[in-house]
Amino acid sequence: SASSPAASVGADTPLTYFSAWFCPFAHRATIALEHHHIPYDWQESLGWTVRPSTVGEDGRSEEAAYHWKSPELIAANPAGMVPTLRDPASGRVVKESLVAVEFIDDLAAERGSSTPSLMPG
Repeated sequence: SASSPAASVGADTPLTYFSAWFCPFAHRATIALEHHHIPYDWQESLGWTVRPSTVGEDGRSEEAAYHWKSPELIAANPAGMVPTLRDPASGRVVKESLVAVEFIDDLAAERGSSTPSLMPG
C-alpha cells in the first residue's frame, strides 16, 4: 500500500482507503481526498488473476480469469464494494462513492480546512 502524497489537514491518523485503480466510482473519493488534502492509506482491494491452465473434458486447454476482493475489504464492507473508507480513529466505515465524498467534505471542515466542499449544499 502507498500513502497519499497529499499534505495533512490536522494531525489525524490516515484513513484506510479500500479502492481499485480501474473503478470510476472510487475515483470520486480519490479526487475528494486529494482536493481536501486528507491523508489516507491506499489499499488496492479488487483485481483479476488468471488461474493456471487446465485441460477440459474435450482435451482442450482452458484458462480462466477470476475477480478477487481483498480480505481486508470484505472485513470492512461485506458487500466488497469500492470505494470504502475506514477511519481508524473512530472505527467508522463509509461505503458508496457519493457518501464517501460527503464524508470527506465534512471531515475536512471538522479539521478546519477552508477548501470548498465538493458536494452541493
